[in-house]
Amino acid sequence: MGMALTLFIVMVLVIGLSAAAFCDADVEVQAGFELWVADSLTKIAPRGPIPDQPIAPVQVDAVRNEYESAQVVATASKDIAKLTVEVSPLKGPGKTVPTVTWNFLGSVPVTKGTFDTPPEHLIVKPPADVPDPLLEVRSISVPRGTSQPIWLTIYVARTTTPGVYSGTVKVSSESGSLEVPINVKVHSATLPDTRTLNVTNWFWPELMAEQHKLEPWSEPFWKMLEAYARFMADYRQNAILTPLYNLIKVRADTSGKLSFDFSSFDRWIRLFQNAGVTGLIEGTHLASREEWEAKELDVRIPPVTQPDGSVKPWSVFKVSDEQTRAFLSQFLPALQKHLEDKGLIKRYVQHLADEPISASADSYKKLASLVRGYAPKFRILDACMCTEIAGSIDIWVPLTNHFDSDMKFFQERQKAGEEVWFYTCLLPKGKYMNRFIDYPLLDTRLLHWANFKYGTTGYLHWGFNYWKGDPFKDFEHDWGTSKYLPPGDSHIVYPGKRGPLSSVRMEAMRDGIEDYELLSLLAKKNPTEAKAIADSVIKTMTDYTLDPVVFRSARMKLIQALSK
Repeated sequence: MGMALTLFIVMVLVIGLSAAAFCDADVEVQAGFELWVADSLTKIAPRGPIPDQPIAPVQVDAVRNEYESAQVVATASKDIAKLTVEVSPLKGPGKTVPTVTWNFLGSVPVTKGTFDTPPEHLIVKPPADVPDPLLEVRSISVPRGTSQPIWLTIYVARTTTPGVYSGTVKVSSESGSLEVPINVKVHSATLPDTRTLNVTNWFWPELMAEQHKLEPWSEPFWKMLEAYARFMADYRQNAILTPLYNLIKVRADTSGKLSFDFSSFDRWIRLFQNAGVTGLIEGTHLASREEWEAKELDVRIPPVTQPDGSVKPWSVFKVSDEQTRAFLSQFLPALQKHLEDKGLIKRYVQHLADEPISASADSYKKLASLVRGYAPKFRILDACMCTEIAGSIDIWVPLTNHFDSDMKFFQERQKAGEEVWFYTCLLPKGKYMNRFIDYPLLDTRLLHWANFKYGTTGYLHWGFNYWKGDPFKDFEHDWGTSKYLPPGDSHIVYPGKRGPLSSVRMEAMRDGIEDYELLSLLAKKNPTEAKAIADSVIKTMTDYTLDPVVFRSARMKLIQALSK
């Protein structure tokens, strides 16, 4: 009798589970799509593979005062004209609850892809569409057989009571709806407000104006600039490339003596400071070179308004020319004094010339000598591709592969009291981390774990918004040499109606910067443990995990160590 009762109970359970499965399948058929959960470190291509898994809760672990990401995916079994999303308010142990915002992810075309990279470091084989921009639309059509990722951005306020907060994500078509639970576990650790990692994504104001159809430096331009500045601050960028000669107006008197109007320069700095970008002010490059292998650098002299009101246009001179010395001997002292008067001198760094190489090292050093002579309080910072400029630079910014190959040299510079950052650009490729669109998102996030592991105190990238053509389609620009930019190297944000739109790479970058600060916080308490956690995911600059499960485990150890 006991056996019969057991079999009966088992049959009831099986029938119940089968009925539940049938109901779920029936609901999916009626709604016209399947809803499932994916790790936010996984890019879900529109026609990529679909995991064989049921609907599962969205599980997020976060500390206070930080952002974290999650994603759910709707895969259409028929054409859907209008897909919409609704996220319920979370409920939990505290009055202050985590906020959840959502965006549909748009897909962008990768036509050529990143060359010289092992297949396991590429997520698609071109041509292919890859998710990247966070769209601002509130509904979207989904063709049959394609997947539509929905990106969730969770923010936990610093006053949130630790515990689990729960809600639902409801996704609807014109035929029906499906829901997935979301659970956010808030841990007791708190991310500091202080931003100790220097982060700069070079911003191109004229290209912002072009895409938003604004007159450069008009009042509507300045208004839009505020939106971009707030965005940068929200994503923990704390340094801003500042276009000196767009902002500082130069006038000559009858004797040739120059005077400088800093009013627009001050407005620029004030705007970014008010938005929360309160770190370094990067003065744009004083020099460049016509050819890559050129030995002598060219210094550009900005337009100068003459006593009669006419304007002497841009002019270019070599570093060794007398005209260069004559201009810099007036401009640099005036700029230094103005920064001192405004209390900004400690925040200011000066670029001399981008990416000096061995051939131009002597000219770079001559220019540095001029700058140190006329503005001795300026620190000099540059992305650099040689070591011969030692003694002429204060903040080294090598490519990550250059840092890797010459690590002993840069560690010696650190010991000497100089600062070392690193940067990525067209390079490096291969097994090195980078933030190209066809690379895994862990590449982007782990760049800042590498910052922590190697004691590099900053990260620089040239392409915040270097848009050419259609920012949603044109990623692999040909620079006239049949050498195409790797996809996405030119920009990590997109133009929206009221400001910049984020990307999954931008989200991963912010998460990585937050991780850096958490690792640094733990290092103050237990440096051995912080180092061990970082080492568990990054062994070398080319040997690091690409497995989200391994990464999540390491991050959980970090959270738990901070929450003790």
